[in-house]
Amino acid sequence: MNTIRTASRLIYSKYFNILHLLAYLLLANSCLSPKFPPDESINNLPQQPKIFPDYTGITIPPNIAPLNFIVKEDGENFIAVFKGNKGTVIQLHSNDKVFKIPKKKWEKLLINNRGSQCEIRIYRKEKDQWSGFAPILIRIAREPIDPYLIYRLIPPGYRTWSAMGLYQRDLTTFKESPIIENQQIKNNCVNCHSFCNGNSENMMFHIRGSVGGTMIKKGNEIEKVNLKTNETISAGVYPSWHPSGKYIAFSTNEVTQYFHANPEKTIEVIDKNSDLIIYSTRNHTVSHVPGTKGNQHMETYPCWSPDGKYLYFCRSDADTKTQFDSIRYDIFRIEFDLQNGLFGKIETVFKASEKGLSASFPRISPDGNYLLCTLHNYGTFPIWHKEANLCLVDLRTGKSEILDINSENTESFHTWSSNSKWIVFSSRRYDGRYTKLYISYMNEYGKFQKAFLLPQRDPEFYDSFFYSYNVPELVINAIRINPRKWATIATQPAKHVVDTIKGIDNIY
Repeated sequence: MNTIRTASRLIYSKYFNILHLLAYLLLANSCLSPKFPPDESINNLPQQPKIFPDYTGITIPPNIAPLNFIVKEDGENFIAVFKGNKGTVIQLHSNDKVFKIPKKKWEKLLINNRGSQCEIRIYRKEKDQWSGFAPILIRIAREPIDPYLIYRLIPPGYRTWSAMGLYQRDLTTFKESPIIENQQIKNNCVNCHSFCNGNSENMMFHIRGSVGGTMIKKGNEIEKVNLKTNETISAGVYPSWHPSGKYIAFSTNEVTQYFHANPEKTIEVIDKNSDLIIYSTRNHTVSHVPGTKGNQHMETYPCWSPDGKYLYFCRSDADTKTQFDSIRYDIFRIEFDLQNGLFGKIETVFKASEKGLSASFPRISPDGNYLLCTLHNYGTFPIWHKEANLCLVDLRTGKSEILDINSENTESFHTWSSNSKWIVFSSRRYDGRYTKLYISYMNEYGKFQKAFLLPQRDPEFYDSFFYSYNVPELVINAIRINPRKWATIATQPAKHVVDTIKGIDNIY
């Protein structure tokens, strides 16, 4: 009898749970999908709806996180219908104008429509009348974007820093995790992170302050080195890994900054002196790049070509009589023989000064076809220059163009994906004050498509986020090092490098 009673209770409990689940699903479905009005009762509007972020007419990777958004239109209720050209329909309802797309449904939509197109139809109910806006069209590219994005988050400031750190974002989700935060290293500044071939296996970043040094990771080994020698202007700045992983190029800079009386210009950062050096990750030695040492020129922002045969950099004449707003940098490159560790001749790549402009941040696409840089009126630090724009140089033809994806505000640092189809770049177009990150796709004709803001789970996130994104870097894999391990090594004394600069033209 007890066995029968127990079995009855189990059956009843299971039956009750099933009914409870069905009731929950019906309620959830009624929230997501209210009764849709018949087509003939819908007032079709000719204009597209205003949404934020602006996703109209963009091209997206097939592995991007959901494009959650908020509708910037009046209305009591809203319905969004996502429909792919090759199938999959998502229908969502919102009474607060915010649409958060379920991850699994979004992934199915992207997978089924890769290389095709998706439309978003938004309907609103206002005074018992349903209206339908013109569809928003989104193209889903075949080529994915590298799944991880590394950046620094920094609060507004000029000479001091408080809460800041390096972070990695999984672009396929909304997960952001710290690499290291400066509270873990006595509130020192962390900056200038760099990766070899976009792979987190070989990476580095600088620490400035009481525990200063350069953190270099090769595989599972991490070391902290002091790159300042008696023959260098400073410790290494602005790094670039050679594709072999054997060397890292740096600039060494004497930097000064001051404030403009004009509040619109705010701050100016300029180099008073700068050279290029090479650090050997095997031998722990530092050498000058031939032809870049001395007071005749200022060189900065080194960048290796993907095949490792050239080191690109920015150069300006170093005339002490030249006013800071008349200093303009061009882009050069120097040959490099990896087998013998020898540099060759220096040649001009892009004469920005002939356009009355100055070039910064040269970055070569992984396929070797393009050079992307930032152009601005003068100097070499465009972050505070409102006129700064992205410029693309075709290395096969030498032709250059100011990109259509620029805005009326500052565009600055940028990074390529490993397949040369995507870039992520820094821009102040959001509000003119805080730097946000934007993504753009290069089509088969070498044209960048409309850029879109880095997606967040909450589409209103940026309105209350008072940090700037700094130095975005796309990588193919996540950094697996625990922040505590970085911090432990960072707070130890740095290893001093061997100075091999004097009279040495090669780096062995």
